[in-house]
Amino acid sequence: MSSRFIAYSLSVIISLLYGFTCQAILRSEKAVNDVLPLVNIGMVMTFGFVFIFPFCLGVITVYFAEEKLRKSYLFQIFMPWITALISLLLSFLAGWEGTICLVLATPIYLSMSSIGGLSTGVFLKFTTHKKHLQLTFFNFVLIAPFLSGVVEDYFLLPSEIRTVNTEISIHASSNIIWSQITKIPKITEPQEGFFYIMGFPKPLEATLSYEGVGGIREAKFEKGLMFTEKIILWQPNQKLRFTIQSHPESTPLTTLDPHVVVGGKYFDTLLGEYEIESISETESILHLYSQYRISTRFNFYASLWSDFLMRDIQNNILHVLKQRCEKLSKLTEKGEKKIYKNR
Repeated sequence: MSSRFIAYSLSVIISLLYGFTCQAILRSEKAVNDVLPLVNIGMVMTFGFVFIFPFCLGVITVYFAEEKLRKSYLFQIFMPWITALISLLLSFLAGWEGTICLVLATPIYLSMSSIGGLSTGVFLKFTTHKKHLQLTFFNFVLIAPFLSGVVEDYFLLPSEIRTVNTEISIHASSNIIWSQITKIPKITEPQEGFFYIMGFPKPLEATLSYEGVGGIREAKFEKGLMFTEKIILWQPNQKLRFTIQSHPESTPLTTLDPHVVVGGKYFDTLLGEYEIESISETESILHLYSQYRISTRFNFYASLWSDFLMRDIQNNILHVLKQRCEKLSKLTEKGEKKIYKNR
């Protein structure tokens, strides 16, 4: 094993040991209660452990590197990436994070670890003969995520209500589209979407207890995920609005990552609405609106992904409806032509 490889890997190993130990403590309820009684498991979703923690990984990676290496800006920027990516992989292999959380965390881990590496390089450069300052800085970095988490725990979790709008043009009349959105028979058509690749459950069907205000739709997804939707607005061939109630207590634990459970502490769907905009007798635009709640310490970032998720799901169901409506429209047109010819 070359000395150059050892020089590069030593700082990464030390950083990973720190990262793995921190996460092991936070994700073990017994360890948290015994070692850090002021901290709860929810600290994993604090700003401290989503943003400051990867910053710390970058700091440690550069701090323990050889002096020649840590003077390089390329090393300061990109070497922490190795630490960050391995740390995420270990979390995934340990079962602490699922695929969705892994994807959401990667941009933060890469950017913040690079900032940590650069900051450390600059700090060490200007404190070359002040070892006590360097040691103080390093010790503070080690506990920074925990300090941030404890402070955050004194403040209420901020919540934000957001609305996502999507639409699609359909070559079909409004009454055909209406017949397909009030209830959705079992979906057999191909379904595509970024989050479905990541493992988010695909929709299966939506049943309806009875037509009109007060009717109950049951929207069923893969892996046992289900939503109860109560009709609050029923305007035939125009609008269908419903409240959405999730059932996190009955959702199997393996269905979603713990931090993105629908109806959980951090995310919930609230309202849905279909609106049919009639362009002509055979052309319409179908609008789909969804209202949801996002509650994190970093809504400015989480909302980007949650909007993407909701838009991804909505676009998928709109494309399914488009296929069904246009197929039904063609069959209707053929039937009408046949009747006309027989006259």
